[in-house]
Amino acid sequence: MNTKSEKQTILIIDGYHLLHKGFYGTLKRKTVAVNRDGTYINAIYTFIAKINEVINSNLYHTIIVTFDVDQGCWRRDIYPEYKAKRKETPAELIPQFQIIREFLTSANIPWYEMPGYEGDDVMGTITKIATKLGYNIHILSNDKDTFQLVNENVKIITTTNKKEKPVFIEAHEVSEKLGCKPSQVPDVKSLLGDASDNIKGVKCLHYKQAMDLLQKYETIENIFKNLDEIPQNLKEKLIACQEQIFMNKKITKIQCNLQLGRIDFRPLKVNYYGYLNFLKKHRMWAFTGNVTKKIEEFKNKQNKKPEIKITKKTQKPKNDSRVTQQKTIN
Repeated sequence: MNTKSEKQTILIIDGYHLLHKGFYGTLKRKTVAVNRDGTYINAIYTFIAKINEVINSNLYHTIIVTFDVDQGCWRRDIYPEYKAKRKETPAELIPQFQIIREFLTSANIPWYEMPGYEGDDVMGTITKIATKLGYNIHILSNDKDTFQLVNENVKIITTTNKKEKPVFIEAHEVSEKLGCKPSQVPDVKSLLGDASDNIKGVKCLHYKQAMDLLQKYETIENIFKNLDEIPQNLKEKLIACQEQIFMNKKITKIQCNLQLGRIDFRPLKVNYYGYLNFLKKHRMWAFTGNVTKKIEEFKNKQNKKPEIKITKKTQKPKNDSRVTQQKTIN
């Protein structure tokens, strides 16, 4: 376990969001990157460029990537309309999810997913474990759901475009952006809903009313324990939507107790040979120069023989303990 004086930082990357951002951000270019099979790899280019940037920064003890698994989700089992209004994943993007997993495996960069759960749940679980082990955590994601994971050891990195510097979200930024503490993010969504996930809020409940309730009672559980203190009109709204509110809380709260097995928190050691083979296979020549340079640096380091200093020991004469060194003069 890390001590405070040697606390190291781990970067967790939301693979789903980074690939989506890369895909849509490069579609307007005159030519869109494809591999030898004609498969789109435009999102992969952006993804690998970000990985290179992070590795070269030398800021992180290791990098971990998390993914969604496109095999259903426990949230949809509870609420079938969950994310129902989102557009289908473009056909050109779907193969890139598997290719990027191939890249990460080839380069020896840890990645995790779990059937039936979203990447946020995987991320939350890894964050909880890493925090207990004494690491600081940076999470690269534009998903505001991750704001609930923020604490003194966890920050969210959000980016809008290449021209703007990444923004670090800490507890006070969560308060500024959402008007609540990180732990209250699910409670806010429980009352107000979330259009992006097709989650319905309390009908006719205004933002200020919801925030006033949470400022006073902290959680939806405490709100319902103190209904007698709440004005009749507002109380009726809450009671009418009680089932929806508690379901919202359940599906908006990130799960942090998944059984993921052993998580690899060892210092990152990129397999540049595997990395280079992947690039050649998919004809991603833009990155080969940098990777080849890394391989050459590694070879030079391996071939460099350390200087061996030989210290000649001298013996003390048995009969004179005062003599510390013998010199022979010719």
